[in-house]
Amino acid sequence: MKHLLAYIRKGIEKIKAGKLKELTKQWRWILIYVRRYWLLVGLYTLLSVSGSLLGLGTSLVSRSLVDAVTGYNSQDIIGVAFLYVGVGISQIFIGVIRGRLSLRVSLKITNEIRGDIYRQILQTDWEALASYRTGDLLYRINGDAGMIANHVLTFLPNLVSTLISFGTAFVIMMQNDVAMAFISLGGAPVTLIVSRYSMMKMREYQKKNQEPSSTKMSFDHETFQNLQMVKAFGLVDTFIGRFHAMQERAIKISMDQNKYQSIGSILTSLTGSVIGYACYGFAIFRLWQGEISYGTMTMFVSMAGSLRGSFSSVVNMMPMLLRAGVSAGRIMEITTLPRERIREDPEVRRMKEESQKRGVRVRMEEVLFWYQEDEPIYERVNFHAEPGEIIGLVGPSGQGKTTLLRLLLGLYHPKGGSVTVEVPGGERQEVSSATRCLFSYIPQGNILFSGTIEENLRMLKPQATEEELIRALEASCAWEFVSRLEEGLKTEVQEGGRRFSEGQKQRICIARALLADAPVVLLDEATSALDMATEQRVLGNIIRSEPHRTLIVTAHRPSVFSMCSRMYRVQEGSVREVFGLEPEEERAQNPSTAASANFGKNR
Repeated sequence: MKHLLAYIRKGIEKIKAGKLKELTKQWRWILIYVRRYWLLVGLYTLLSVSGSLLGLGTSLVSRSLVDAVTGYNSQDIIGVAFLYVGVGISQIFIGVIRGRLSLRVSLKITNEIRGDIYRQILQTDWEALASYRTGDLLYRINGDAGMIANHVLTFLPNLVSTLISFGTAFVIMMQNDVAMAFISLGGAPVTLIVSRYSMMKMREYQKKNQEPSSTKMSFDHETFQNLQMVKAFGLVDTFIGRFHAMQERAIKISMDQNKYQSIGSILTSLTGSVIGYACYGFAIFRLWQGEISYGTMTMFVSMAGSLRGSFSSVVNMMPMLLRAGVSAGRIMEITTLPRERIREDPEVRRMKEESQKRGVRVRMEEVLFWYQEDEPIYERVNFHAEPGEIIGLVGPSGQGKTTLLRLLLGLYHPKGGSVTVEVPGGERQEVSSATRCLFSYIPQGNILFSGTIEENLRMLKPQATEEELIRALEASCAWEFVSRLEEGLKTEVQEGGRRFSEGQKQRICIARALLADAPVVLLDEATSALDMATEQRVLGNIIRSEPHRTLIVTAHRPSVFSMCSRMYRVQEGSVREVFGLEPEEERAQNPSTAASANFGKNR
């Protein structure tokens, strides 16, 4: 006996330490939203319970109606008939109200949960989020969040109403016929066994189904984002083949899951049929013996069905609980990632105001950096940029030029050393989310958003006047083509800026960045699609518009570096100041252009 108790205790400990502990944690997270909407959930529960009780009431009233019709008692058949109709009509109205409430609350909860997750994803540390695919994040926001919202609204109300329905039916049956009550529950052991088996498989297949769903969403997103390349290389059939392969995989998982569900359904249905026949036969036997009336027999059969159905519903809620838990776990995985502390710093705001007269100095001192579990990107790097300088970053692709810009923006955080900004003569500030207001960033890829040109420009300065927008477009040499468009600033950009050339998109992106009025401008190959003359005009305009502004430029053309005050080579973990391109590098970057002798010359 002692060994048996120890074995049971050990088993309980394993359960607590394993899946049960994980599921409890997931549902505690879900209950946060249940508590937030407790009034609406409570109202929905009340309506669900009312509907269940009216269903049981129909069975009781039907007994009186049948007995009245068959002459078993002297009750007023008209009154009973009206009562029966009244209960039925009440069920209809309660069902409609519950449906309307369900839709309203479900939409509200779904949108708010998705909004919460969307906000938390945007606030997540850039480096921590970089390992997740876009499609996977989209699926978690849409698919998983929808699953959670549905269960926040329905799980507890359904559980409460089903338990009340089961308890009420069981009490009525026990009061009328104890044997019938226990016969009705004769299939309970089979239902419990099948449910336990289904729960194990449900959790396994829930995870299997979500993985290909996330993968397919990522695949679809990447396909449509890069449709031009797919067509240009004749890869349409290849991608169609991949699409069908993903569909086939999803079908296989769904069919395997259905196989186990079908086996469980057959067992429970057969058991339910046997129990149903037993209840019906027992009721007929009691009627034949004259112990019950026709109405009571009708009520017994109806109550027995309600009892079996309620018990099965309670048991079948466990797989629902697991499905919601899996979705909650996937969302929690994202929402528990390190948060980026988005903050406003009055000192930085004052620094930006002062920078209009004196500019901003940027420093990196003894910086060490590496990606998660990767080899070091930088080892004890030093870098500085003074107000009014154009600083060029040169080096092979993939050596860390863009990473350096992201460190300046506070998107990545150094593992050692410091990255700071300061107004000459003022205090230094560590780079963080608060210091981003000191930088304008034009990344690779010419990122434009759906909407008009005006809406894209106003993202960084919503209160900008039309004159300010035009001045920014003129500085970036974009007004010369925007002014010729039929709708001008109101011209639709379309997704990804498809209607514009790469050079035009670059110039609009530069204009948008200039509207931020930041003392430091970071250009990550932001003029690569411009001809050399336009490129030099744009850079010249940027400097002339604000003499204290600092430009940090990554590029591959000597024409850019000829305008630089100083240059840094980024290569093999080091960032060192140089005074010209190496011959082989210059030939690789622009074979037709001789190396400029003025790389180190100040403007």
